[in-house]
Amino acid sequence: GTVKLLFATDVAARGLDVKDVGVVINYDMPGGTNGIEDYVHRIGRTGRAGAKGMSFSFFTSTDQPCAKKLVEILSTAHQDVPSQLADMAARKGSKGGGNQGGRFRGGGRGGGNRKKW
Repeated sequence: GTVKLLFATDVAARGLDVKDVGVVINYDMPGGTNGIEDYVHRIGRTGRAGAKGMSFSFFTSTDQPCAKKLVEILSTAHQDVPSQLADMAARKGSKGGGNQGGRFRGGGRGGGNRKKW
């Protein structure tokens, strides 16, 4: 079989309109003051125009400051929230994200059209 891959930096990803992106993998969570907004923009590359799409994100303890906000976004989008992420979001100091060094599956776009693994 054949697999098409596209690797992009944040700068390139913002300027590209690539059709038929089915999966987005965030190797690192966007940080800084626009971290969550950048995350939403990244995963928005999949599941466009009603198509199904998935996103996966590597989320570590250094990302804890955005755990709470990430849980809010996933919940609003009717996506599963991993228990480790929910626990991290409940900890003091979380403003919207974080993790215990594990890998968390992010929510896809498309109203819950994500496959269960």
